[in-house]
Amino acid sequence: MTRVGLVGPPERAEIERLAIRLEERGAEAVFLDARRNPEVILGSGRIEASGENLSGIRSLYVCDLGIPSPFATTAEGRIDVEPSLRALDRSRRHYASWKTLLDHLSRRALVVNPPDTYILHAIKPYETTQYEQAGMPVPFTVSTTDPEALAALTGHGPGEWIAKGMVGGVSHTEALQPPRSREEAAGILEGAAVMAQERIQGDNVRAFVIDGECIGAAEVIPLTGAESDSRRGATRVRRIALPLEAERDALSAARRWGMTFAAVDFMRESATGRFVLLECNSAPFFVNFEARTGIDVSGRLAAHLLGKRSR
Repeated sequence: MTRVGLVGPPERAEIERLAIRLEERGAEAVFLDARRNPEVILGSGRIEASGENLSGIRSLYVCDLGIPSPFATTAEGRIDVEPSLRALDRSRRHYASWKTLLDHLSRRALVVNPPDTYILHAIKPYETTQYEQAGMPVPFTVSTTDPEALAALTGHGPGEWIAKGMVGGVSHTEALQPPRSREEAAGILEGAAVMAQERIQGDNVRAFVIDGECIGAAEVIPLTGAESDSRRGATRVRRIALPLEAERDALSAARRWGMTFAAVDFMRESATGRFVLLECNSAPFFVNFEARTGIDVSGRLAAHLLGKRSR
């Protein structure tokens, strides 16, 4: 029987759904809970992790590497420096173990997606710059620790801005009022970098890419019109057809990072209909999206992991 590794919490909805789709196709799902010590063994003809023999594995889907937080905090919420150094060491060793295993397996098995793609969550400004340099439409973006650069936003563009997390998924997108002085900007920065983007007036669109094909897309509209982040609050989801240019950008973005499975996010500008590229996600949530749009993400992903084309 063909065996496919699923890396992540076994109770996560995406893991559960994908396991069902694999079993429907006669394959065995091998659960690898990345939150635990990976217990990787490589050598003497053995390839093991989490107590599972992976020697005959066909492919792996990396849903969540379970990397522990590199920060230790007190009861008051302050960071403890020495414990944080130990936590950072644990975090690095955990990531190194999984990366070593998955890089080794990728020589003969399909890994969706390689661990290196997960770094995108922590380098959002770099990701945006890469798209811009490739000629893809992106929002005007300023990522800075400089109060003067942040204060200069007041004199640029339409005057509406949002603040985004430098690390994807950690915080929500919020409206940003450009500071009127260097001192006000310094208060916003608080010694850390801020990523500010021009606010695109329009609708959020998510497209799914699998094995070099855009399998479907939908608009995700917050029911509260003033909401800056479509992940928060009630939304309306409606399946749409992507224009050819946006589809090309989605495929190009996924290909640029070596992702054979990805969710690519756009903003569709209301005034022009232009699709502005935001980001590419290597391990997106898809169960709720699938239920609300009818797009068979899990079935197509299972087929991809088994080396088949499914429509």
